[in-house]
Amino acid sequence: MRRWQKALRITMLHVLCVITVVYVLGILSSERSLHGDELRVTPVMSAVSPITHIKDDRLVDTLLTLPTQLPISRVQWNKSGVLSLDIRVASSIHHPRIIYEELYRWLHFSFYETDNVNRLELRVVIENKERGQKQILLALDTLRNQVTESILNEFVRNGHPPSVQAIRAMRLSYTTLWTEQFGVRAKL
Repeated sequence: MRRWQKALRITMLHVLCVITVVYVLGILSSERSLHGDELRVTPVMSAVSPITHIKDDRLVDTLLTLPTQLPISRVQWNKSGVLSLDIRVASSIHHPRIIYEELYRWLHFSFYETDNVNRLELRVVIENKERGQKQILLALDTLRNQVTESILNEFVRNGHPPSVQAIRAMRLSYTTLWTEQFGVRAKL
């Protein structure tokens, strides 16, 4: 009987060792990325994006770091908190979705990611290569206290332009060129 108990103890010790090794390897491999031996970083606390303070000397650098899709053709900063931008769009654009997404991005940046932009004046311009001039598709002129989350989110809703309430709150103006290009209430 002792021999049998000794064999059982040795077998159990081996089983426990194998389970421990498998467990440790499982923990170690879960820290590896899917791409090989790179360690995956698992944050203990998520960082909130820092609030930007717009300044004249860093204005261009600050704006160039933003993940926007359309290029800036003109920018102006006023120390009283007015950010004025012209965003350029290609004349070949057929759907306004990218424009609405860009409006969302600039509104969010201006009023949720900065502490000193009080007013955003933004124009979306299209260059008429035949005439060699820029034409305005739409413009908005809004204040920080008018931009709520629900109004802001209307700019990225799929399939619909912003509501009349959002258009009024943002003081969004569509030009006749917009109407020709997309229609007054064009679907996205």
